[in-house]
Amino acid sequence: MNTQRFTRHNWLGALGAVLLTAIGFSAAPAQQAHADRASTRLPLGSMYNVVDQIGARDLWNEGYTGEGINVAVIDTGIAPVPALSDDTKVIALVDLSAEAGVPEATYYDNFGHGTHIAGIIAGHTPGTNPKLAKQHPEWFEGVAPGAGIVSVKVGDNTGAADITQVIAGVDWVVEHAADLKIRVLNLSYSSGSPLPYTSDPLTYSLERAWQAGIVVVVAAGNDGNGSGSLSSPAVDPYVIAVGAVEAISNEKFTVPTWASSGDGTRNPDVAAPGAHIDSLRVPYSRIDMEHPEGLVSSNLFRGSGSSQATAVVSGAAALLLDARPNLTNDQVKALLKKHTQKATPKSSLLSGAGVIQLDEILDTRATKTTQTWPVSLGDGSIEAARGDAHIVLNGVELTGETTVLGTPWDGTRWTGTRWTDGTWDGTRWTGGTWMGTRWTDASWTGTRWTGTRWTGTRWTDSVWDGTRWTGTRWTGTRWTQESWTGTRWTGTRWTGTRWTDATWDGTRWTSIAWAGRVWE
Repeated sequence: MNTQRFTRHNWLGALGAVLLTAIGFSAAPAQQAHADRASTRLPLGSMYNVVDQIGARDLWNEGYTGEGINVAVIDTGIAPVPALSDDTKVIALVDLSAEAGVPEATYYDNFGHGTHIAGIIAGHTPGTNPKLAKQHPEWFEGVAPGAGIVSVKVGDNTGAADITQVIAGVDWVVEHAADLKIRVLNLSYSSGSPLPYTSDPLTYSLERAWQAGIVVVVAAGNDGNGSGSLSSPAVDPYVIAVGAVEAISNEKFTVPTWASSGDGTRNPDVAAPGAHIDSLRVPYSRIDMEHPEGLVSSNLFRGSGSSQATAVVSGAAALLLDARPNLTNDQVKALLKKHTQKATPKSSLLSGAGVIQLDEILDTRATKTTQTWPVSLGDGSIEAARGDAHIVLNGVELTGETTVLGTPWDGTRWTGTRWTDGTWDGTRWTGGTWMGTRWTDASWTGTRWTGTRWTGTRWTDSVWDGTRWTGTRWTGTRWTQESWTGTRWTGTRWTGTRWTDATWDGTRWTSIAWAGRVWE
């Protein structure tokens, strides 16, 4: 098993920034005027504007970019796109998905969601200085461009992931957090579980991560303003639940109709921009192929949802921890809630304390804060925790008290920090090992990814040829009212236009429709 790890080599860039500051360097007025004009032409969902909407640029100018803070992204993997190709960006990868044994797909995001989320959190144009980014709208910079990414792949090319895989991903992050300096965990995911958080196995695992000192950021959901409940695991009051807002200017926000609402007891903690967000595109991924309406450019793709908002807050947490590394996760949560801006309508049910404003937090005194909610026992049924979301593995729908490995689920009894019965041994999952593989010259090491398309036979004439990497897919009930809810990656509303009445305003995603249990 390759367990190579990396250290950062940014001292030369940092020295250059110090020298520029020391000699009083600033952008020429003409250059700044050009940048200001260019920024007005960029959509409000561009990352250039998003970082200003939450005050992140003020922290960059103070020298805080997330440097030294690593964020675990439990999702569908990542792809070696340019803004994630810096050799200090991807700290480690693990593949716990059903594709772990497929050479072309191991670690790789052929769905497209995980890369989009990682870009929002910590994407960074190689060789650029975030302090100078205001004068360069053409650069791509995530909220915390200096932070590292630990990619934990649990979803395959369809986005499918069983809840036991997600729990295993959380467990892996907890076990390796100290070794890999993981301070933040991003989970842009909704399980669909109807269980109370006090018995849900997934919320139990996330509380373990919180108790380990990790800032856990999760999506509030996209079930509409009348949902009356957040998605699980956002129902757990220990974690940071993030609702989505849409920017109508860099200072004003509105709540989209598709954003989930709380019940008055458990509401979103905070909100962040999540509508029409332009982040990193994976060419020829499933989302890219099936949702051409989301295409922005050769490098960018547009998506909406609380997934994107969650990523914004994960990046914000990394910035705060860079600026104030001694903060506890409870203090990070309290500070994010303390300084916010209200969205319209001004309802805590929809946006919690409001839209985060980092520029107002930096000098705020952090008081001792400890959350004392009732804890989760995790003793609920794993089948109940799946809700109505089931995967089909090799033609068989996974149901009952069984893990994705086919082993019995015995409740949430962990032995130390590992799965019982030897199922999960902390380093290996059905042939998928974790490693610190770095990107090499912006290409994927060890696979046949060429930067634009597969060179194998999995894709035919730029379309999905009907075969599957592993046979894993969702059951036919996943399509609901012509909107995709089943993958549970709560940002899979890929569109450049508005959602109407919380559903896709067209008649179908593309020419591809879901019929029964097969792709037409």
